Amino acid sequence: MKNTRKCIVFLLVLSMLTTIVPTAKAQAAAKPKTTSHAYYMIDAGSGKKILSSNANKRIYPASTVKLLTALTVLEYSGTDEEIKYTKKIRRMVPSDASALNLKTGRTYTVEQYLHMLLIVSDAGSAVALAQGTAGSQKDFVVWMNEKAKALGMMHSHFDNPIGLDKGSGYYGTYTTAADFIKVSKAAMENPVIKRIVAKHKYRVQPVGVKKSFVIESTNAFYSDYKKMVKNKKYKIIGSKTGTTRAAGHCLVATAVDKKGNTVICAFYGKGDHKQLYKDIRKLLDYAFATY
Repeated sequence: MKNTRKCIVFLLVLSMLTTIVPTAKAQAAAKPKTTSHAYYMIDAGSGKKILSSNANKRIYPASTVKLLTALTVLEYSGTDEEIKYTKKIRRMVPSDASALNLKTGRTYTVEQYLHMLLIVSDAGSAVALAQGTAGSQKDFVVWMNEKAKALGMMHSHFDNPIGLDKGSGYYGTYTTAADFIKVSKAAMENPVIKRIVAKHKYRVQPVGVKKSFVIESTNAFYSDYKKMVKNKKYKIIGSKTGTTRAAGHCLVATAVDKKGNTVICAFYGKGDHKQLYKDIRKLLDYAFATY
């Protein structure tokens, strides 16, 4: 009887220990200090929050909004569809937006525009996709806001497909980190977007034209950051940058470790470009230390 009681006590203690250990591991790592307006970090598989700061504060997403632009396009258009880059479209690209200066009269597929949109953040591609898909930017942003609501984004609004904000006279684009992480997760669950944002380079060949050109991301995750992450415990499998004066330096990043644990972080920084990547590294290091 005594042996039976001892066995029961042992099993109860063992059960408590196996329950407590993961929690203790998560608490062991100190919460990183960052220079940010806000951020939100989740486990991609479960959607469970790992860490956040100022999650419900109104912020400006800058070009990370192009993830929502891409999601909206893919709801209404196939990747093989073709859109001509007209003079009208070129005139609609704001002068203060990042653009590739594409030649007018050339035709590109939706797939090619999406690569230019997400790899080098081309504003011309955002306008072309909006015009070509919805017929006008005005109608396209209606679709964007409908998509945002469908994702459960109750504290966000968008008035252009580029990510311009109040600094450029667009006062209807704003979000929160808690809202935008939903776009980030949906984007990485979309096979087309997931494939594109993992790329560093892409060769663009306009429809019916022999001459092509290469676009290359300036994203530090595909250059400097690979040197920064020396432990190789995890790797970046997708990201989208964004910068405006009002937004600061923004980054949505997805990383995976050797066990397959995947983390998504939507970060809106107050510091400079270098500080952005330092802060992201701190957060990802923290996240993977909790598994």
